[in-house]
Amino acid sequence: MPTVDAASCPVCGRPWSDVDGGRNWLHLEVTRHDELDRLDFLDVDFCSQEHAAEWLRRPLPALSSEPVYTVSARDRLVDAGLALFFGLLIALAVLGVWTAGRFVVGLF
Repeated sequence: MPTVDAASCPVCGRPWSDVDGGRNWLHLEVTRHDELDRLDFLDVDFCSQEHAAEWLRRPLPALSSEPVYTVSARDRLVDAGLALFFGLLIALAVLGVWTAGRFVVGLF
């Protein structure tokens, strides 16, 4: 199997710029679920439809082994702080509009 980087066909290893100046490449995105209902995305570019079909006939690469992100107490505290901040911001904006409205009505 050829060495593959992000700018080459995973089947033949040709760089994207070697095929019609990079204009006729085929982009394929495969989405699948794992056991924990996480989505796994595979984005692959091919130099031809035949190479894409050949790649799809093979078993898909193993799922990425990134750890599952768990929400910590610090994350929840930051979320609560942001919610309070935006709530206060909205309350001050409403108070400002109310005050400006009363001032305008008082001019008449």
